[in-house]
Amino acid sequence: MKRKALHIFLLFCTVFAYGQVTLAISEVKDAKVNQRFNLTVLLEIAGENMQQETPLRMPDLSKFEILGSASEQNTVVLDAKKGDIINQMVYQLSLSPKQIGKLKFGSVLVTVNGKIYKTEPFEINVRDNEKKSSVAGNSATNDVYLTIDIQDKEVYKNEPTVAVVRAHSRNYDNFRKIGKLRLPHQYNARIKPIHFAKSEIESSEGMASQVLCAFMIFPTESGIVELKPVSANFASPKRDHQISSNRVALNVKKLPSGMPEDFKNAVGNFDINVANKNAAETPELEKPVNISLKLSGTGNFGTLHLPKIVSSENYISFPPKITSKTSTQNDQLSGDIIADYVVIPKKPGSVSVNFESFSFFDPSAKKYVGLGSKSVLLNVKTHEQIVDSKTTLEKVNDYTNSVLETVNTPVLQTHNLKIKDKNKINWKIVAGNLALMAALFSMFLLVKKKTKRKEKPVTEKKSIVTIAELEAQLRAKMDDQFEDHAEYLKKVVQEKDFEKFFSTYDELKDDVKKSFQTSTESEFRKYLEDHKGRILADQYRALSEQIQIEKYAPYHSEDQIEELLKRIISIYTEIRK
Repeated sequence: MKRKALHIFLLFCTVFAYGQVTLAISEVKDAKVNQRFNLTVLLEIAGENMQQETPLRMPDLSKFEILGSASEQNTVVLDAKKGDIINQMVYQLSLSPKQIGKLKFGSVLVTVNGKIYKTEPFEINVRDNEKKSSVAGNSATNDVYLTIDIQDKEVYKNEPTVAVVRAHSRNYDNFRKIGKLRLPHQYNARIKPIHFAKSEIESSEGMASQVLCAFMIFPTESGIVELKPVSANFASPKRDHQISSNRVALNVKKLPSGMPEDFKNAVGNFDINVANKNAAETPELEKPVNISLKLSGTGNFGTLHLPKIVSSENYISFPPKITSKTSTQNDQLSGDIIADYVVIPKKPGSVSVNFESFSFFDPSAKKYVGLGSKSVLLNVKTHEQIVDSKTTLEKVNDYTNSVLETVNTPVLQTHNLKIKDKNKINWKIVAGNLALMAALFSMFLLVKKKTKRKEKPVTEKKSIVTIAELEAQLRAKMDDQFEDHAEYLKKVVQEKDFEKFFSTYDELKDDVKKSFQTSTESEFRKYLEDHKGRILADQYRALSEQIQIEKYAPYHSEDQIEELLKRIISIYTEIRK
């Protein structure tokens, strides 16, 4: 910044000699729509008695987006005895033109010792942003490009803002050829899709446009945050082209001063509720109790911190299970986050389970809101106290249930056994038994006689398998494994279990490597290049790199994973041929 101030000081050094107050501005002659440029204003006041009475008054900036500002002040003492002092103030604005054409930038005004000083107005020639369009064909009628329109470009840190992606073209047929939209990933902003539904095609002055998707941006740092372009595929008769949108800058404001100590990085509007999930049961000493904390409202659910249980000698708490249920409503991220804790009381009597206090910043009211500390009161009793407080009937029921749960009591079916005295012998039964024994003895002799016969050994004819048949068998087995993996990959994509998607792909890759008798990645790529061709080997390498990028990305888009699945099936189908 000091170098810029020195450069401007030298640039206007010819003006400095004409008076004690110098006000100058770095003129910008050319600019592009929706692209940032910087304007620098230099104010120099020479003399000990010269007082600046008003701040710098900028001209009408309604035709520009104000992306940011900065300032710096330097005091140069030329002669302390004579009071020769020069105060240099450098102001810098970061602007972005909203429209094409010649825009007039008016005078900058300041009042010093009752006198008004101003800069000369100048014109800025704003041209179309050439970078925002990607040509999809050779003729002018086939031009198509993407743009990002952000609802509010000036937000607080972690405050969401909505971005809309539009496609523009003079040819209506081009809108059907746009697909595979890819949202940006960056460290200083969290992206959450709202929808990927295309709108009706709108037409104005011969140019048609269509909304392709909308997403929410949660900037995670203050300052100028430049959003990376949104890209998409454009199908053409020869090959697919990739088109990209313009880059958009956000002016992310710092959160105001006076931040409470219990501020949990939450920006929005929230409410907290804590409860005992087993409220109908009496808390027992040394027995677990389920305590639930629920944070609901609208805001940055993905980047805030939940209040934790305050440690105490009266209980032991374990790390919670976090469940999140959020959805986009009215351009806001709404829903709730639930933290389920397991708490074990360590003393009988009244035990208060306390949570940390929680506060958030409300951007609509521009102030911090404190919700205080929440707590759950438990009336803990010992096992003997709980037993003594029960009625006789409840004790009998508890004892019966305990016996049924702990003792293995099989169900027996009883019959009445009646024995009749008979003095007479039933000769028919005796004769039947003797005949049955004679038949069994005859069958035994017949089986024994057959086993003594020696049969000639039968030699099994082994079929001769050729190399081609063996390869066909291995290929059929590999096809079965691939089909199983492919079906399972489709299933986990539908269930949005992306972690399981990548682990299943690793299993598929290992099975395919083993089927080709390769163990390492380099050996497998060498095999593909030697036997399947260099093109397929390069496609496999590109697929592996893309999978590594998506695997460790902080966010996974469902459309991106589906596109990745299609590429996996396509490339591995070629490998198995």
